[in-house]
Amino acid sequence: MNEPSPGPPFPADKRERLVSIFYPKRASFIFYYVFGTVVFIVGTGFMTVTSYGGLGRDLVSWLLSAGAMIFGILLVSLAESRRWFTLYIITTWNVRVRKGVLSRKTKRVFYDEIAILHCSGPPDERKVGMGDVEIYTSKDDEKPALVFDGVHNPDGVREIIQRFIESTPDPLPWAHLDRT
Repeated sequence: MNEPSPGPPFPADKRERLVSIFYPKRASFIFYYVFGTVVFIVGTGFMTVTSYGGLGRDLVSWLLSAGAMIFGILLVSLAESRRWFTLYIITTWNVRVRKGVLSRKTKRVFYDEIAILHCSGPPDERKVGMGDVEIYTSKDDEKPALVFDGVHNPDGVREIIQRFIESTPDPLPWAHLDRT
């Protein structure tokens, strides 16, 4: 009468689990933040001077200053949305890069496909603990399959991925998935 209920479709240790999600650092978009803020401040100053009659009260002056303010706000908003809608995901089976606001595109590489891990970045970025982690699927590739661009502590991220590569079990728990 009491039959044992069937277990989960995969044993608990065979399921994919989320390890970490990284975002690009704001410092990688610093040009957009600074330029957008400067354009907004110039537009605000121009609007203030125009409203007090310093440059004449005509429609062209008002439109230029309002346009500069809107452009500055849009530039900062664009940089922030690009940062928030770029995810670097590490799971127990693979690494992924997910980009996009409206149409999300995800690219993934399983740990058994990774041939080379490389940390790079300009020296000034490396001094502040920022850099890129490049993931190659073949030793002959000139272009990386995935890039974690502008992440905090790229050497630590590379080390996490390297440990998952070294501890890949045999048989592969993701062997049932279509990799195309």
